Order: sequence, then structure tokens, then C-alpha cells
Amino acid sequence: MPTRDDDEHGIETTPDEVTAQDADGVDTADDAAADTTATTDAGDGIGEDGQDKPAWYRRVRWWGWILIAVAAVIVAFVGTVGTQALLVKHHEEAAIAVVKDAVKKNRLNDLDGVVADVQRQTRAARDITDGGLWSFTEKIPGIKGSMRVVRMMTDVVDDMAQDTAPKFVDVAQRIDVKSIYKNGRINVEPIMQALPELDTAAQSLQHYTEELNKIPEPGIGIVANTLNSSRGMLDKANGYLQEGVHEFAPKLPEWLGYDGKQTYAILAMTPDEMRASGGLIGAVGTVTIDDGKIEIGDFTSNTKFSGYKITARNLSEDEYRLYKEEGPMRLNYDLRDIANSPDNVRVAEYFKDIWDQTAMGKHTELDGVILADPLMVQGLVKVLGDVTLPDGTVLDGTNTADFLLNTAYKEYAPEDTDAMFGTVAKSCVKRLMGDLQMGKMASLVSEMHTLAHDRHLSVYSFDPTMQQILWSLGMTSTVPLNEARPEIGIYITENNPSKIGWYIKRSTKITQLDCGEEGPAKYHVEYTIRNTMTDEESKTLPPYITGVRAEYPDSHGTSFEKIMFMPPAGGTMSNFEVTGNGADPVADSLNFRLIYTAMTQVQPESTVTYSFDVTVSPDATTKLGVDETPTTSSKPDVTYTKLCRVQ
Repeated sequence: MPTRDDDEHGIETTPDEVTAQDADGVDTADDAAADTTATTDAGDGIGEDGQDKPAWYRRVRWWGWILIAVAAVIVAFVGTVGTQALLVKHHEEAAIAVVKDAVKKNRLNDLDGVVADVQRQTRAARDITDGGLWSFTEKIPGIKGSMRVVRMMTDVVDDMAQDTAPKFVDVAQRIDVKSIYKNGRINVEPIMQALPELDTAAQSLQHYTEELNKIPEPGIGIVANTLNSSRGMLDKANGYLQEGVHEFAPKLPEWLGYDGKQTYAILAMTPDEMRASGGLIGAVGTVTIDDGKIEIGDFTSNTKFSGYKITARNLSEDEYRLYKEEGPMRLNYDLRDIANSPDNVRVAEYFKDIWDQTAMGKHTELDGVILADPLMVQGLVKVLGDVTLPDGTVLDGTNTADFLLNTAYKEYAPEDTDAMFGTVAKSCVKRLMGDLQMGKMASLVSEMHTLAHDRHLSVYSFDPTMQQILWSLGMTSTVPLNEARPEIGIYITENNPSKIGWYIKRSTKITQLDCGEEGPAKYHVEYTIRNTMTDEESKTLPPYITGVRAEYPDSHGTSFEKIMFMPPAGGTMSNFEVTGNGADPVADSLNFRLIYTAMTQVQPESTVTYSFDVTVSPDATTKLGVDETPTTSSKPDVTYTKLCRVQ
């Protein structure tokens, strides 16, 4: 056997000697081999003792290589399955994107092509989850249930794309859109003829909705969230469709006047003289629907419609006490005052009581009530085009509200201003019925929905089924009722007969207080009322605008506002403070709701601010909002200075 010195000097060792060393247990064959190549392998290094050291892969035992191989297979498997999962997600999202893109690019005239693109994506996702690798994962403990759920979901989605979607396309293609509107009338017959096929398509959607709901709850959170989200969307869509097919569509002949003329009253409000739901009612018009033809009648001034002697007799005890008895300006609740309830259901009930007392009402059944202000009319003009008044004044989508709310009162007699509202509205409706294009209709629906949200438009129907649709569309304004979507209500009744509302600017600043704390969210609110009329304007503008009260001869241009603060549903208000010429709010009630009322006096060029704290319901899921008497701007001025991250 060579000495260590011999080995260091490169003296070779015979195979027999190596074998002998192994037998003695001194060195292994692997170690010997490593040593003999230590000086020639580029991957080798020098050990801490300065001696040559074999590369890492030469030091790994045989069982180590097996573990590495197994780990590599697992990584490759997981990566492959993960990639497939991402591809499934990609294909499903691509199917949704096809539909969105079709709507955005007005590709709905190529429904067959749209459905074919959707089907390709859903089938590609299904092919992945029907594959052998995916089937294998459904046998692995811990993930097999969730993987099976993904496959079941893709199966249902693809079945809907292959079976349900073509049924709806067949219905859409059977209905000739051009035949629905002819000669100024909406023809309901094509829709009614397609109802059996529409019912078949609805049954198909109902079936797959039930199939999706039968899928068991998975163990992996992200899969469970996806399943529950899909269920929610499909349940909602299916609910709308089933209602549409079985409840709404059969009533179309009635609603379109084929079973008798439908009559809706249009109450023209002016936010210049504020009432809780909008403003004083200046005029009344009618919309009639007879055999599918929509016509808008002339607007009649409030004095000529029913005078001041016919009043609403159906006030609640709280409404009567707060606004008819206590004042300071005691409302008469004739036509002028009926928009004073923040709940438009009550406004419709007030008006129907007045309507039934008139000669017209005794011979004509009222089917619904529409509240509209000049901002709504401006929305119509914006979508449908400019309107030229008889004197040559051109109104467009930017100046209509300004003209009807302020300029008209400066330049025309008061009795002429109501007629102008009607002239513009009639011109817009005539234009709409003469050019019923889908793109224009979609723009109009979007515009009206936004205006309804901000109380510039509200529609109420005395038909329960129609009103169900209006509720779902958010077209009927009411007080805060939804604990999940909290709102405070701030409603104003102007007690100075005037048109000063144009000069009153209101703003709300909301700050969240409790970030990181447990329990219901808390907010601090600052509500500011600013009178922008100058002292000079208060002396030079017509009294019809600035207002005049015999008991307050120096009150020109001063806003006397009775304010109602309503806490959010399931929440509270507290810690009121007032800066400026306003009284502290006091607790009261309105139709079984806790409210706080206050009077404030806002002189020209002055400001009043109410500050208070709000705690919302524990069930709230969104930030605090504001429902308020509509302003003379299209959108309310609400800013958030601090919001906590939604958990």
C-alpha cells in the first residue's frame, strides 16, 4: 500500500490494492474513484484542508439521485397541472371577453359568429379538464375534490355554450328588429310569436343553472370562490330571464296599450325651489301609449291643472305635522308641494289622490307617475340632438338646464317657463320615436339610469309587475333602505318661495374614522350649504327669483331651508355641530323612521356647515353614500378624504 506521500506525488494504486481497501472498510469505491479524478475534473474544488474536493454531483449518494428524480417529476407534474389550470382560466375568460367585445363593437348582427367563438373557447377548456392528466389529479388525496369541481364547472359552461346559447340566437334571429318599430308604433306581435322558442331557451338555462348549483363545495378556497361567484352570476341572469319570459313578456301587450290606453303623468319639477324629492311642481304633462304608439301631451301649468284648492288628502300623521302644521312655511300639499316626500312612492300616491279629484282623473285611469327636472330634459337633448325654441333659442346637451333653471326666469314671464319645459320634452320624444336606433336607445337608457340615480328622474307604476322592473332598475327613488349599501339621507324643503335654488351649492365631505377597528364602520360627515348669490344680485334680480316674504322684508336672496337628516338603514347619526346661521338638529320621526330636522338661514355670500358622525350597519359591504335632494348640477358634490381598505 502506498503511503499518503506516495499518493500525493501521483503514484498509482493497483486495482487489487483498491479492492483490498474496500474489504477493510477504509474507503469506498466511489470515494476512490473520486480521488483519482480530483485533479482532472473541472467541477472539483479545494476543501478546507487545502486538499482536492470532488464536485457536488460526485458526492451525492444513489438514494439522493432517486429523491432528486422524484422531486423533478413532482415539479414537472405540478407545473403541468398548474399550466393547464391557467389555460382553463384563460379560455373561460376569453369566452366572456368575446361577448363583451361583441357588445362594445356592435357585433351583435353576427350572433352566429359570436356564439361560435364562445363555443371554441369553452370547448378548449373542457378538452383540458377531460384529458388524462386532469383525470389523474382527481385521484390525488387533498386536491381530487377541487379538481373534479373544476372539470364539472367547465362541463356545465361548455354545455350552455353548445346548447343554450344557440337557442337564444335562434330567437333573436327570428325576430325582425325592423318589424318591431313601424310607422311610429312599437309592434309587439313579433315578440309574442317568439315566446314559445324563448321559453325553450329559458328552460335550457334553468337546467344548467340547477346543474351548476348541484356541484359540491370544493376544499380549495380559490376554486370555491370561483364556483360561488359563477353561481351568483348565473342565478342572477337566470332569475332575470325567467321573470322576463314568464312574468314580463306576457304583459307587454297591456303595457304597450294593446289592451287599453296607458296613461302616465309627467310632473315637471324645478330644483330652483327645493322639495325633498326634487322641487316644486311647475307643470303637468301626460304620456299615453295606445296600440304601441307613444305620445306626449301638452304641459299644463300647476295653477290651471287643479288650482290650489285640490290637495292631497292622504298624508300620514308625521307628514302632516312636520310640513303642514309646524312650518315655518306651512305647505298646502296642492300640486306644487307633493314632491316634498323623499319617497317617490308617496309622491305618486299624493298625485293620484289629486288626479282622481279632477275632471280628467274621473274619466282616465292613471297608470303611473314620472318625476322629471330640467337636468333630465338636458339628458334627452344630449342624446337626441339640439332643440330650437320658437324664439330661435338653441338648447343643447350643455346649456338646457341652465336655461330652464335660471335664464328663462330672468328673460321670460313665469307662465312661459313651464311651457318651455314641455316644448323641449315633446320635441325629444318625437325625435326618439321617429328614430328608434339601438345605439341611440342604449345611450339614452344609460343616461336615464344615471339621472335616476341622482334623483333627476323617477318613475313609479301602479302596476305591481311593472313596478318590480322599475325597482330592479333603480328607477324609483326612495329613502335609504339597504343595510348592505349604506346611505345617509339629506332632504331639503325651501321655505322661501323663490327660485334661489340655482344659487345654492351643496357639498358633502366624508371621512372614515375607524380603520383597523372591529365592528361597524364609522364616518365623520361635513355637509355644507353655500349661497353664491351676491349682495348686488339679491337687490337687482327679479323678486320671483330672490323671493320675498312680508314678515322678512330684508330677506331677498336668503335661503330658508328646513333640512331632514336620515340615518342609514340599520345605522345611527350623532354628535351634530353647526357652523353658521343654522339651528341644531333635533330628533323626530317620519313614517316610523328616526330623523333629525333643523332650520337654517343662508344669506347671500354666506355658508352653513353641519358636521356629524355616522355609524353604519354591521352588514354594510360598501362605503357610505349620500342620497339627497337633487341639486341644479347633474351630479351631487360628494368627496371622500379618507377611506379604509375594504376587508
